[in-house]
Parts: sequence; structure tokens; C-alpha cells
Amino acid sequence: MKKKIIMTLLVFIVVSYFGRIEKEIIDELEVSTAVGFDSKGKNKIEATAVMPRIMPDKTISNKTISTVGNLSKEALSNVNHKSHKPVGNGKLEVALYSKEVAELGIQDFIDTFHRDPSVGSRLLLTVVDGEVKEMLQKKFEEYDTGSYIQRQLNHNMNLGLIPTSNLHLFLSAYYTKGMDPVLPLINLKGEEINIKGLALFKGTKMVDSIPYRNMFVFKSLYENIKMAGYKLKTKEKGETEYFSIQGISTRKEFDVRNIHTAPEITLHLKIKGYIREYTGEGVTAKTVEKAEKLMEDKINKEAEMLIKKFQRKSIDPLAFGEQARSRTRHWDEKKWDQQYKNMKVNVKVDVMISEIGVVDGLEL
Repeated sequence: MKKKIIMTLLVFIVVSYFGRIEKEIIDELEVSTAVGFDSKGKNKIEATAVMPRIMPDKTISNKTISTVGNLSKEALSNVNHKSHKPVGNGKLEVALYSKEVAELGIQDFIDTFHRDPSVGSRLLLTVVDGEVKEMLQKKFEEYDTGSYIQRQLNHNMNLGLIPTSNLHLFLSAYYTKGMDPVLPLINLKGEEINIKGLALFKGTKMVDSIPYRNMFVFKSLYENIKMAGYKLKTKEKGETEYFSIQGISTRKEFDVRNIHTAPEITLHLKIKGYIREYTGEGVTAKTVEKAEKLMEDKINKEAEMLIKKFQRKSIDPLAFGEQARSRTRHWDEKKWDQQYKNMKVNVKVDVMISEIGVVDGLEL
């Protein structure tokens, strides 16, 4: 009995001593919501952190701290040196990388966040075409800059054209054989943050990008869409007509054949939506059929163009390699990389417009 009591006391003492966690009182911390990185010449990185400030009148302002270092970890550490309070990453919402930094590779930056237990796996990552510091110094009325960028990115992932992305998904794409990551590409347009396109990665280096006009097709090929819009333009009897297709949902399926000899992949893409607005005289069964055919042809052509671009760059953001690997025993990655460049990819698009809602005389 005495032995049990002694053992219980020892366990209690050990847990009490080694299980203590250093308290972090929020009023004694600078809490960053965003951090960004710019290239400052050879082996020089400028890190900029944003900390929100709630003013007496309840408006929100920003405090930014920028430091330069030889490594990402050093630059981040220097942020703490310039602050009168410890800078915490527990509320970090978004990390931004200038295009120059992304082209050099962001592996060290990703590793820094991945190893930090206070940083969540849902941290959003994005590439900036321009100076990150300038973007993070912008002020917005409702939110601090970090929260504002995070909300804009999340909104465009849920209801817009940005593919779902975060730290966890980037790492998953990076470590998965037969797949390459993508990240949103944004820039400053006047006083607003603009979704410019998508940054395409080979491993952790940005090697190319696609513009915003191609993002609907890319997202349709990348993941299933629940709600989106699409504009069609055509000429009828010399006059330009526009269709606004809304409530779009998509579903895709892969058919992989001849993996060991001459791989061939067919991507079946099914799209459903309805005509919200049309500038023509009225919507009939023929009008709907015309819109379906026009949308099928346009998306098919654009999809084939994007896939050929990816093959030329030897990148696989659509995870064709993963589709082949998951269906193949003893999959050879090196052999696949050679096959991928010249692999035949078929895209079959099936559009069904099931509902009609019309407003005549739309001006776009």
C-alpha cells in the first residue's frame, strides 16, 4: 500500500514539474496575423510581420515590423528583436511570398512554419506579384491586413475560383508522388488586393503561372466545384451575345489506361448550371442547346491548352501521376516522368443547363 502511495506521489511530482507550460498572457504578446517575405538581393530576405491594433474608438489599425536576414528563420527572429514584446504566431492566418522569393524556392519558409507547433496546418499561403511589404502596410477599414487577406482568400476558395489550399494541402501535394502544388497569385491593384491567377510549383519552386481568365477551367479540373459563375460570349447574325451561367457545380472522373506501355488518361468533366442572364431576344430550347455546346467547346479547348502547358513545364498540378500511381503496382516514378511529357490526355466535357432564369438587355 505504501509503495502505491509513494509511486502515485512520484508520478504527480514528475507530471507537475515537466508538464508545466510557460504561460503566454495575450496582453504581454504582439500577436501577428500575417507574415511576408521579399527578396533583398543575394542571400538576403526581408520579413514583414503584421500585428493588429484595436484603437479606443474600436477601429482596427496595423503595426508592421520589417527586418532583413540571410535566412527566413533569422529574418523572423529579428522581428522579435525589434519588438518591445514577444511576437507570437498562434494567430497567424496567412504567409505571403514575393514572386522572386517563390521562384528561388520556399522550402525553408515552409519548414519553419511546419516545425512551429503554434502555427496551424490551415495557415494560408500565397504568392505576391509585387512587394509583399507594400501590401502588408495597406490598411483596411473592417479588419487588420492579415485578417483581410485571409478572408478574401477563403471567400474566393469557397465561392470563387481559387482552388482549396493551405499549409497542410501544400505539403501533401509536395510529398505526394505524381503531384505538384499550386498557390494563389495576388497583387495590389490601386488600393485593392486583386486575385491575379495561380502560381504553379515544381516541388517548392514557382516555375510558371496561369492568369485569372483560366482559373475556372483549372479549378474544374483540379477539384469539384459546388457554386460558381461563368460568362459566355458569342456572335449571332453579326451581333455579340452574352450568357451568364450561374449555380455551376462540377464533377470529374479519371480513366487511366496502358500505364506500363503508353499511358493514356481521359478526364470526364460534368458541369451543371442555369442561365441567369442572356442578352438575346429570349431563351428557348435551342438557346440552351447553343449555350451548352458553346461552353463545352470553350472549356474543352482551354483544358487541353492548360494540360499541354503543364506537360511542357514537366509539372503535374492536376495529379495525373497520382491517379496512375494509385492504380499501379510497382509504379516507377522516373519512367512516369518521361512518359508524362508526351502522354495523351483526353478531356470530355458534358454541360447540362437544367434551369433558366432570364433578364433581357443585360449589359456586360
